Amino acid sequence: MHIGGNHVDWRHLPPAKTSTQPSPLQGDVPLKYLLLPATSSPPRVRHSSTFPALDPAKKIEEQRMPAYDRGLYYPVKLGDVFCSRYQVLSKLGFEANSMIWFCRDLQQHRYIALKIYIHSSKPNHEVQVLEYLVACRTDHPDHWAEREPPICVVQEPLLSSLLHFQATLNPMSLTEALLKGALQQLLLALDIFIPRPTLSTLVTKNIIIESSDPSIFDEWEKEEEAEPTPRKTDNDMVICQSRRSHRKKGWNKYFGMPILCDLGEARIGDVHTGVIQPDLYRAPEVVLGMEWTSKVDIWNVGVLIWDIFEDDHLFDGRGPDEKHSDAQLLAEMMSILGPPSTNFLNKSSRSGEFWNEQGRAPSFSSSWYLSNEEMFMQFMKKMLRWAPEERQSAQELLMDPWLMTPC
Repeated sequence: MHIGGNHVDWRHLPPAKTSTQPSPLQGDVPLKYLLLPATSSPPRVRHSSTFPALDPAKKIEEQRMPAYDRGLYYPVKLGDVFCSRYQVLSKLGFEANSMIWFCRDLQQHRYIALKIYIHSSKPNHEVQVLEYLVACRTDHPDHWAEREPPICVVQEPLLSSLLHFQATLNPMSLTEALLKGALQQLLLALDIFIPRPTLSTLVTKNIIIESSDPSIFDEWEKEEEAEPTPRKTDNDMVICQSRRSHRKKGWNKYFGMPILCDLGEARIGDVHTGVIQPDLYRAPEVVLGMEWTSKVDIWNVGVLIWDIFEDDHLFDGRGPDEKHSDAQLLAEMMSILGPPSTNFLNKSSRSGEFWNEQGRAPSFSSSWYLSNEEMFMQFMKKMLRWAPEERQSAQELLMDPWLMTPC
């Protein structure tokens, strides 16, 4: 598994030079694009100038995010050409700190995904982590010649998140063979960089499957040409829907390796404090307000495996009011792991909220039980441990008998 995608390339977006020609790509909407060098292919000409118009008053896509601020997003239009090279064909999706666009590389004649980050005065953790990871992989001290913060990343386009792939299965749980393959790649990704950043958000929507056959991207472009993406105008900004038509019968024949993406919450360094991870994936040391290390990712993998293999969450964590409860989550952990050691609890300033002086927890409702193959459960127990130092490393887990046993 790769971290952050293949062939990472950093690009600044310089001021666009306006073409004096009317735009065949945008209908009546003016198009600004960069003048292309002679060695490049000309921009794609879209024959259809019409597209479904959405209600301007209805919020869609990134507008629905609680912290949405239209001024933070670069105003991309379909058909735009960036860096004299990358022509925007359709929208792949969005995240809290970026927008991802499906583009044609006019110089290398291939398809790429262009991830454009929001304009923000706050440090961009994902950019910092990607810079760190790429720096770890190069022997050239001057590899990062540009000193200004990059605002976009060029990556290989990917097919589908593991979350969406599961939704196409019936039942939705992965087979043991698929689970082992994905898990081996995930552990390799965690093991490849030493020291490595703590990822902190290992969930199925952040594990994306790459394509084993680039020809599928030709189909994506043809789909956009045949059925243009619905869009709306918010003042002078065009907001497009992400294309959802890529998943169809037989599409899994294009599936390649899983890719670990969205490093926006990753942290560089050995020891950290503070709340990280989605509620149900949160490691006990994080719940209890302790210092934490990259071993939180090992816990995260253990919980994630259950989601993938059983098509259900290992933990629920909701109290009587149906809201998240740390007390209920810890009680569910105890029902699986047994009680934590007193030595572990003594490291937490919050342990008194949940355990008495004898290390006994008050009673909480919990009906959890586990039943599966013994080797699989032994593998799970190597990750789901109260004390971080007792969890096996990614390298050790890769040698586990269950993971190495052929299906």
